[in-house]
Amino acid sequence: MRFTFAGLLCSLTIGAALSTAPVPKAGPPRGLLVVTSNTNGNWEIYLVQASTGAARRLTDNTASDTEPVWSPDGKRIAFTSDRAGEPDVWLMNADGTEPEQLTKKCGGCTGLRWSPDGKRIAFTGRQNGIEQVMAVEVATGKVSRLIDGTVLCRHASWSPDGKKLSFGYFPGRYAIYTATAEGKELAELTDKKGGLDAAWSPNGQQLAFMTLDADRDWQVFVIGADGNNKKQLTKSANNYGARYPLWSPDGNFISFEEIVDGKLQVAVMRADGSDPKVITSKHEHTLTRWSPDGKSLSYARSEKGQLPALWVSDPDGGNAKELLGGVGTWAAEWKPK
Repeated sequence: MRFTFAGLLCSLTIGAALSTAPVPKAGPPRGLLVVTSNTNGNWEIYLVQASTGAARRLTDNTASDTEPVWSPDGKRIAFTSDRAGEPDVWLMNADGTEPEQLTKKCGGCTGLRWSPDGKRIAFTGRQNGIEQVMAVEVATGKVSRLIDGTVLCRHASWSPDGKKLSFGYFPGRYAIYTATAEGKELAELTDKKGGLDAAWSPNGQQLAFMTLDADRDWQVFVIGADGNNKKQLTKSANNYGARYPLWSPDGNFISFEEIVDGKLQVAVMRADGSDPKVITSKHEHTLTRWSPDGKSLSYARSEKGQLPALWVSDPDGGNAKELLGGVGTWAAEWKPK
């Protein structure tokens, strides 16, 4: 689950009109997604066909099973479950068989992220009341704290080559830091305005993130992995602004979320910030993910009085359709190629 800025919604204004420049069209969605849903009355993990919406339940437990994420080879799924009394990291095969507990009493594990080599899973845990970036070895279950435990940190993300981690660090304000995969060589990328929700470019040379612009509006920026060449990409005219950037698999586009008429919508722009376009409307849309081939976007659509539903569309918003209802506040994740 991602961090939200409490209190800002009370002063939302209408989002800036964005360009209608076209985003490349695609064909029918292809691939598989895992997602959390309570469509049967309990939070369980489902496997969903993007082309048809056919869903198969992978877990069946009285506990809550949430936040599924695929291993890089697509053979296993890590998830969070409170089967042992509190949320811990669990692992199962891609067909739901052989569930096993990896961590024990990690303090409410969340934000699971596989390392590119599939050997470790980074996550946010809690020690001594402070959220920490931690990692568990898949083969042994050994848990290590990656960053100094005296400062709150979260939102871990691996670089594409697996040599570095980015994360949000809070020594009085949120800032984006990087460190080696072992938690060494801690370095701040952002300036005094800080930043949140960093996403690595596919080539590992840049990170997109959200921070405040000169007017103190939240905007999407990019910065080099070395901390140089910071550039503002969005110019949203509201103080909740643009947020949660994600690169397309080919690195040519960035999706983000934009407040329009008081509701979050999905938008797509080119990686240099040009040709932004809001691709959803009316209801609230969030928790965006790119398909591995870059031809589809999944997101959660919320209608008043109902739990969000999983939807999928082309990157230009065309061919939008619902796949599964009751998906809650966790993003669906596409199976890797």
